[in-house]
This record gives sequence, structure tokens and C-alpha cells, in this order.
Amino acid sequence: MRVTFNSFPDTLLGRLQALGSDQNKALVQLSTGQRIAAPSDDAPAMQRILNLRAEKKQGQQYHRNAIDGLEVSKTTFATLDQLSDILTRSSELSANISGITSAQEFKAKASEVTQLIEQGLNVANSKLRGSYLLAGDASGSATAPYASTRDAEGRITSVTYKGSDSLAEMNISESSKISAFSSAAENKDVAGMLNTLIELRSAMEAADSTEALNVRRKLTDGTGNYEDTLLSSMSRAGSIQYRLEVAMKDLEIRYESTEQLISTDADVDFAEATVRLNRAQMAYQAAIQSGAMIQNNSLLDYLR
Repeated sequence: MRVTFNSFPDTLLGRLQALGSDQNKALVQLSTGQRIAAPSDDAPAMQRILNLRAEKKQGQQYHRNAIDGLEVSKTTFATLDQLSDILTRSSELSANISGITSAQEFKAKASEVTQLIEQGLNVANSKLRGSYLLAGDASGSATAPYASTRDAEGRITSVTYKGSDSLAEMNISESSKISAFSSAAENKDVAGMLNTLIELRSAMEAADSTEALNVRRKLTDGTGNYEDTLLSSMSRAGSIQYRLEVAMKDLEIRYESTEQLISTDADVDFAEATVRLNRAQMAYQAAIQSGAMIQNNSLLDYLR
């Protein structure tokens, strides 16, 4: 068999290039801390990493949705609590009305109820980050969900709900949606409560104690009164907050687990990479030395 003159140099060069590539790969891994720099390094692992990163990104969006929902639910709860305080004060004003209540006292109570109605309308049209809270999925509308009609003196004579009958929902997992807003029925009950306060004011302006007490029952006594309705709405908001908090904790656990799985495939084993680098460097130096020794020999050295 004939061996060409360039056979050994070519073989040595190829070996040095391979050893140099091994050194560079180990150096890159040690400097970046990443085991995979290109898909060709480990195609199956790269595919797993890409899938896990997509899952992690999706989970982060669900977590942001849950945070936004929790903020909406807490603010909605605070809004309903303010309306409950207005209702409680209205009940107190009408609780001690009797046939001997003076006209002046009726007038004073009616004046305070007027202010409570104004405050109730203002609270009902509360916003969070530019969106109406009690408007259903029309929260981003430029029109307030509660419209009022006023008399010549500027007093509110009726309140109408103009919001949506459907709810804005958000995804908090692959298969779960939730609405952190109050329902359309709850929003309409707020309008009903404000209109009942208007009825209470009218009874007080007429100094009609019997009618005032009848209206008070609609507010706080009997079946389906507005006090119970508000408490039920607040309880629902509280349960939504609990569900969102649980979802957030679950998403945080999933995020940490996903990070660990990505780390298992992507992160380099520094001890193993250091050993490979040292081995490649030693082999590279040995190849150079042995190549130099062999290159100094010729056919005449074997014929002596």
C-alpha cells in the first residue's frame, strides 16, 4: 500500500482540529454555564427545553392574569363594602322614625339621604386603572355603568344600570377561566338599592313614617333585601380572591418545577466539563508533541 507524503500531516491536522473543537466546546460551556449552545449539541434535550420554556412563558401569563384578577376582586370588595356602609347609615336614619318625628327632623334626614345617594352613585361608578369595576365586560367603556336622572334642583331621581349583562373572564390555567368582576345581577341590585334610597328620601320629604319604614324593610329586612344581597356579593368576591390566591401559589410551584427541569437539560455540570477540558488540553498537547517527534523522522532514520 502506498502512503502519500501528506498523509500524516493531514491526519495530525484533523486530530488537532477535533481536539481544539472539544476544548472550545468545554470552554464555552464553562463560561456560559449552558450545556447546549446549538441544537446539534443535543437535539432531543433542546426540544424539551423549548417546550418547557413555552410552558413557563404561558404560566407566567396565567400568573399575571391572576394578579390582575386579585386586584380587581379586592377593589370590587372594597367598593361593595362602601355601598354596604351607605346602606347601613340609611337604615340607621330610618330606624327611629315614628309618628311623632317632627317635620324638621324628616327634612334633615332626607337631606342626609340625598348625600348618601350621591355618594352611592359615585362609588358605584368607581374605576380601577381606567376601567369601571361594576360594568361587566364593558368595564373599558367610556360610558359610566350607572346613569342618573336629575330634577330641576339637580337631585338624583332615578338610577339606571347601563353596563353589560356578561362578565369579562380571564384564563388562570390551560382549562380554567374566572371572572373577578361582580355579576350583572349584582350590578343591577346596586342600581335597585340606590333607587330604593330615592324612595326613602321621598317618604321622608313627605314626612310619611309608615312609608319610610316600609322602604327600610326593602333595604335591610325580609327576604331578598339589599343588605343581604350586598353581603352575598362581598362573600362571592372573597371566595374569588381565595381561588385566585390558590391558583397563584400553584402557578408559582409549577414555575419552579419547570425551571428545575430546564436546568436539568440546559445547565452544564461544571466538574464534568472541567475534566473534559483538561483531558482535551492534555490530548491536544500530546498530539502536538508526538506529531513534532514523528515529523523529525525520515525513511533514512529507519535504514541506518
